[in-house]
Amino acid sequence: MTKQKLSLVGLFLITLLSCLSPSAEASLRGQKKIGVGVGLITEPFPSVLGYTLDYNLNERFRLTVGYGTISVIGTDAVLDVTTYGLDAKYFLLPWTFTPFLSGGVSAVTGTVSGVGTTSGFSLSSTGSSYSAGVGIDWQMDSGLTLGFEYKTLFLSERVTAPGFYFAFHF
Repeated sequence: MTKQKLSLVGLFLITLLSCLSPSAEASLRGQKKIGVGVGLITEPFPSVLGYTLDYNLNERFRLTVGYGTISVIGTDAVLDVTTYGLDAKYFLLPWTFTPFLSGGVSAVTGTVSGVGTTSGFSLSSTGSSYSAGVGIDWQMDSGLTLGFEYKTLFLSERVTAPGFYFAFHF
């Protein structure tokens, strides 16, 4: 299957699961507006581990700002990538368990530094990236929020990745 077909199948399954969910009740996103959370791969994108601050504008829209990092240590070099991002989610249904569409922009800074025999080597670059995603969000009455998202990063090559996030809204 091509990536487009897999994405369409995934969107269909997300929509089907949300319609069959026992949590098809009105959400409290309009009342529990502010949230703090952790994202694995998705928030902000690209990062492996990100820390987020959310604000539910109403039952259908959420804004998220975040900070994340990726650090890889090789035999002769260290790669550090820092990401600051802004993400917007549109919830397709005003339920506690619902599919959503998202879009985001991130400022990304990457640094490669030499270690060992190449210790004097250093290279740094800064740029911005744009992403779009589809996923499932479940904001429970307690304020605990769990989510799964499949995102595409638009660079010279498209990069896609699944990820998870959890937060607590109050």
